[in-house]
Amino acid sequence: MEPQSIRAVQPGPDRVLLVTWKNGAESPVDVAGHIDRFAIFAPLHEEAMSFGSVSVGENGWSAHWSDDMEISADTLWRLALEQGAGWFRAWRKERGLTQEGAAKALGLSLRMVRYYEAGTHLLSKTVRLACAGLDLERAA
Repeated sequence: MEPQSIRAVQPGPDRVLLVTWKNGAESPVDVAGHIDRFAIFAPLHEEAMSFGSVSVGENGWSAHWSDDMEISADTLWRLALEQGAGWFRAWRKERGLTQEGAAKALGLSLRMVRYYEAGTHLLSKTVRLACAGLDLERAA
């Protein structure tokens, strides 16, 4: 899947950005590690600038705090792919499911499960919700 530009961005808890992509897909993206890695983001740690002041950058190509401080849409897309793959893989393994078992339980094709775990396709909000629903169903 090609990287997308950003339609909307909202701050979430614990340095997570809730990104709505141009195509309408939504992703929670944990940017804490990225922010910790670069000194330019120090004001976000020192609360000199609020993490919550994030906005969509020019033409949707970044999450923007100031002219000197932004994260590109490409970086956010990469992080969303990596984090979605890790989350889905961990969810599946914690439940003792094979890829085939997860596909059947969630009503997905085996190919899509493999795409999600490989990080080549953005993990959709619908699949995250289906995972949560399956957990609730199993707990009942």
